[in-house]
Amino acid sequence: MTIKRRDLLATGGSLLAGVAMGVFIPSRAAKAHEYEVGKLKVEHPWLRAPGDNEKNATFYAFLHNNGDTPDRLVAVKVEKFEKAVIHGDPKNLELEAPIVIPPKSKVTAAPGGVYVALLGAKKHLEVGWGLEMTLVFEKAGEVVIDAAIDAPDAKHAHDAEAMERWEKAHNKDTSGPKDAAPASHDHHHHEEKK
Repeated sequence: MTIKRRDLLATGGSLLAGVAMGVFIPSRAAKAHEYEVGKLKVEHPWLRAPGDNEKNATFYAFLHNNGDTPDRLVAVKVEKFEKAVIHGDPKNLELEAPIVIPPKSKVTAAPGGVYVALLGAKKHLEVGWGLEMTLVFEKAGEVVIDAAIDAPDAKHAHDAEAMERWEKAHNKDTSGPKDAAPASHDHHHHEEKK
C-alpha cells in the first residue's frame, strides 16, 4: 500500500478543524511518525527511493527500546520489493545481521550506519509518498508502519534539499493541481509550503 504523504498533510487543516469542533481523531493519526509494539518504539521511518533505473532502496528509522531486555529487528516484510536484507552489525555493514536494540536505549538506522536494504522493487515508488511495511522484532513481535519515501540522495528523513533537487531533476510541479478553482489552488499551495 502506498500513501501520498502530501495529500495526507493537506488534510491536516481538516483534522485541526475537527479537533476544534470536538471531533475525535484516532491516536494513530496524531502520531503518524511513531509506532509502538511492546516496549519498542519506531520513530520517523523513512527510505531512500531507488534512483532512476535502479531497483534497490534503503530503509532507516530510530528504534527505541524502553524495556529491560534487549530485542532485535529480525525481519522486514514489504510487498513492493522482492527481498529485505537487514545490515545490523555496525562493525561490518556488509554482513547480513539483525539490528540489536539494547534495553533502555535507542539505535539509529541511518546513512553510514545500520540499515535495511530493500532489493528488487516490483513497482515504481513515488518520492513524497509513503510505503507500508511490517517490521518483525524477535520479542516484541510485528508492527505495521508507514515509511516516508524520500529522494534517492536524502541524508536524513524529510531532507527538503534532496527533495527539491529530485523535483527539479524530474520536472515536478509542486504548486498544486492545475484544474482546481483558484481558492482551492491557494489552499494546496499554502499547505505544501509548511
